[in-house]
Amino acid sequence: MPLTALTAMQSFELMNPKADESIFISGGTGSLGAMAIPIAKSMGLKVITSGSARNRERVTELGVDEFFDYRTQDYSEILADVDYVLDTLGEKELEKEFKILKTGGTLVSLKGLPNREFAKRMGLSFVKKGLFKVAGMKYDKMASKKNQKYYFLFVESNGRQLEEVSGIFAEKNIKPSVDEIYGLNDVNNALSKVDKGGSKGKTLIKIE
Repeated sequence: MPLTALTAMQSFELMNPKADESIFISGGTGSLGAMAIPIAKSMGLKVITSGSARNRERVTELGVDEFFDYRTQDYSEILADVDYVLDTLGEKELEKEFKILKTGGTLVSLKGLPNREFAKRMGLSFVKKGLFKVAGMKYDKMASKKNQKYYFLFVESNGRQLEEVSGIFAEKNIKPSVDEIYGLNDVNNALSKVDKGGSKGKTLIKIE
């Protein structure tokens, strides 16, 4: 719970969203979405997400306002002028996500590449700033076309944010999403399941 919750909180801190604005969470039917969606709703945001149709009802109960089945719908052909994007899918979706983002909007990626802004924010050395500038140049160029902001996030521990999010969890009675539980002797099947993707929550290993 702390890792996914902090990831969501730190993403929103970079965005600095306002009530009644909109956010698209790519692949929001996983464990991150289970945290990010109710937190976004607590901030007064309109939440849009994509994922497998079998998870539509679950994320709708969490507060999703608009859902796209990735197998049958191309959100990039329907959505436009979204205020914020939280990217959980990386390279294969980033171009589409920039397309739906409004001019001046903000995209935070968990799976893209770090850029110079990330290196500066993390207080890294001059050499690493140069390296990350090159690494993230492709996405910075995409963002610059419409005066958008691109952030790469690497989550950090933060006690203040954990206290804040625990209050949201208590108020909204939010529970972490668990997909399947495996015994320790079945760990290879658990790892194989995670590797294939399509999870609706965390995969757990129960050690007797």
